[in-house]
Amino acid sequence: MLFEKAKHLPENLQAEALHYVDFLLTRRAAEKEDKEWSQFSATPLARQYSPEDAIYDDEQTGMRGKWRA
Repeated sequence: MLFEKAKHLPENLQAEALHYVDFLLTRRAAEKEDKEWSQFSATPLARQYSPEDAIYDDEQTGMRGKWRA
């Protein structure tokens, strides 16, 4: 349907329509990537480690140690 309508447009408008289609495809790909990242969770990774495994650096003192709850 779009192709049939677009082929009756002048060449400059066909080019503009093509650029808009490219824009829509790019936006769709970005939305898909955003959705995939939003589904990412650190929870599975956190389950692999206990709080005793956490290591921190104290920027003020320069000391390195283990996190204590």
